[in-house]
Amino acid sequence: MKPSLADLRAFVTVAELQSFAAAAKALHLSQPALSRRIAHLEDMLEVRLIDRSTRSVALTQLGRRFRAQVVGLVDDLDRSILNLRDAAHLEAGDVTIGCVLSAVHHFLPPLIRSFRERHPGVLVRIIEEGADEVLASVKQGEADLALNYIGMQDPDIEFTPLLKEPYVLACPAGHALARRRAVKWEELAAYPLLQVSHASRNRLFIDQALAELPPLPKPVCEVRHVSTLIGLVENGLGLAVVPQLALPVGSHAIIGVPLARPGITRTIGLLQRSGRSLSPAAAALALLLRQASRASAKGRRKK
Repeated sequence: MKPSLADLRAFVTVAELQSFAAAAKALHLSQPALSRRIAHLEDMLEVRLIDRSTRSVALTQLGRRFRAQVVGLVDDLDRSILNLRDAAHLEAGDVTIGCVLSAVHHFLPPLIRSFRERHPGVLVRIIEEGADEVLASVKQGEADLALNYIGMQDPDIEFTPLLKEPYVLACPAGHALARRRAVKWEELAAYPLLQVSHASRNRLFIDQALAELPPLPKPVCEVRHVSTLIGLVENGLGLAVVPQLALPVGSHAIIGVPLARPGITRTIGLLQRSGRSLSPAAAALALLLRQASRASAKGRRKK
């Protein structure tokens, strides 16, 4: 048999307070119950830990040695239990969310603001990467959950669709195409085009959707990230096909024009590992995300 935590805590408390009466009060025990715990511990260890009389309480030599060995363990365990309770009640702890770069600015600022208002003691970590890296962060347990547009066919991932997002033509507000209700793909041949490289999943989506059409003109510039495309468009270096959510929020410098024949969409979803429970903090963040997604969908339908 091994000593119980209750027995060890009783011993440490008596050793600290040098009084059975004070220790019993601190532990919310009767003095006989406290004495039984100390006696049980001494019987199990087969040593006397405390010399006690009607007037005094003192640790034996072995008691002093044992106290030095276990006091830190009991304190650490008590802190761990307290931290666990705080995390369960969302008064402490942390949560890590992954998000594809092209959707970070749309989803995360309002989401984190709302979460922080409710749970200011919880640390939020963000992994902002490409689609493959974000998927890997969830599968490897680095992120509790993630926003991504890949992973729905992965057996290790639970994918909850949140919204379907179109790809649009990003162009400066003063450009001739900015006033159009829609642009056909073949019309892009008349303008300098900026593209993401084949290292981006967005490029794969576009190439697959346009497989039956004549190839797009050779781009004047190729980059790795959609966010870089936005900056280049804003500086007048060309036009670019980007996911709608990648457009700057509240900006009037860049316009997203719908693309037709064909229209291309991607589904943004919430990812978590299959068969794994979310921590209280991650579950609360996921709930807020689903609520925000439903509210956004209702707003789009009303328009």
